[in-house]
Amino acid sequence: MVRRRSMRNDRADEAKLKNGRDGREGMCTDYEFYQSNPMFFTRDVSQLNMVGQYRGGSIFLISNGPSFGELDHSLLRKPGIVTFGINNGPASFRPNFWTCVDDPSRFLKSIWLDPYITKFIPMSLFERTFFDNDEWKMTNNKVGDCPNVIGYRRNEKFVANRFLKEDTINWGNHSEFGGGRTVLLAALRICFLLGFRKVYLLGVDMKMTEESTYHFDEQRSKGAVKGNMNTYKRIKDEYMPELKPVFEKEGFKVFNCNPDSGLTCFPMVSYDDAVRETTAMLGDVENERTWGMYNKPEEKGKWAVEPPDEEKTNTVRKKRTAVKEGIETKEQVSASNNMSTSMVQEVIERAKQKEFAEQNASIKPLRQEEPSIEQILRGAKIAGGDVRIVKIQNVDNENNDDNVDGDNDFPEDRNQTVGVTVAIEEEFDEDIDENMCIDDEPDDDPDDD
Repeated sequence: MVRRRSMRNDRADEAKLKNGRDGREGMCTDYEFYQSNPMFFTRDVSQLNMVGQYRGGSIFLISNGPSFGELDHSLLRKPGIVTFGINNGPASFRPNFWTCVDDPSRFLKSIWLDPYITKFIPMSLFERTFFDNDEWKMTNNKVGDCPNVIGYRRNEKFVANRFLKEDTINWGNHSEFGGGRTVLLAALRICFLLGFRKVYLLGVDMKMTEESTYHFDEQRSKGAVKGNMNTYKRIKDEYMPELKPVFEKEGFKVFNCNPDSGLTCFPMVSYDDAVRETTAMLGDVENERTWGMYNKPEEKGKWAVEPPDEEKTNTVRKKRTAVKEGIETKEQVSASNNMSTSMVQEVIERAKQKEFAEQNASIKPLRQEEPSIEQILRGAKIAGGDVRIVKIQNVDNENNDDNVDGDNDFPEDRNQTVGVTVAIEEEFDEDIDENMCIDDEPDDDPDDD
């Protein structure tokens, strides 16, 4: 299919493309991320420039020590938290980013097929197949055919003062240089390249036995345990202590959140404090104000103080408040929803003039006398916070026997609409006219969903 030229490009975007950061300055390639060469690639070796995309951010790097299984993982799902996993760690927690250095057959099928996880892999793995741990057999599916997979190039000679500046990603030493390779080194370099400047280490225990291996279910032989312990020793005694001053010079801060970790060169920060610090800049996300944001900047000043709910024309805030407080009874809604008399009367008038006039003109009202607001609310269905008209299935006449003159006030079919009421509903039913809602003004931005 032929790619077609756009009919009209955005002028501001075009100017940015032509002039970069500043129309009077050229772009320097040797900047803080040392991106003089491409670092990330697609399967067909096209460059993906992701360097610096998370500039200045914080990330939780999850290693696979058993201590991670003892943490409250729900904290890592808070807004503002970004996570990076390695190897089969997603069996316990699904991270935003993930990497490996070994053959794809060692890792879960669900990792490869999950588009949510951005997967960084060595370039040589794109054309290899992975293992189906459900059917317990090799597949013919190649890693390169999976979604959200990004390639990188490795090197196998560790030199601390070159670690952040090399054009490839180091993962330790080849056996020719003493051995000791680890995916943890690759993960740290990728975090730096993406722009993260604070890394909180989770599950970096630096210890293993045949009885205590990972935070997911896996066995290791005595030889495998010995090999891992040798690598841990090199990480603790050589790699990380040498990298610490290099990281500090570049403003790349690494913290360990496991007080029992064998890795002691980085400062210790509690898990709760790390989460609190990372999410603090977002503010109170659950209760943040949206009312008035769609006004123009020059008009926002007059709405600096948010008006009370009863003065607003929309009902979303009422719905959110009702759901948050767990309102269940009709009496609770009438007491806590704080609907103004004018709002309810408007609903009643619309119902009389439109819905009931068109569809139920022949049905007699409950009584010539207008029912009270309390009676209307008490007969409402409750499930959320939007104000709308519903059909009465039955009438609650408790303590209101004088509201009806006799059986003739009700039609033979008691499921027909016989009066007006107000309901607090979470969603619109298909048979209710959406225009009956109180807030029928269009959004300022119709494209904003």
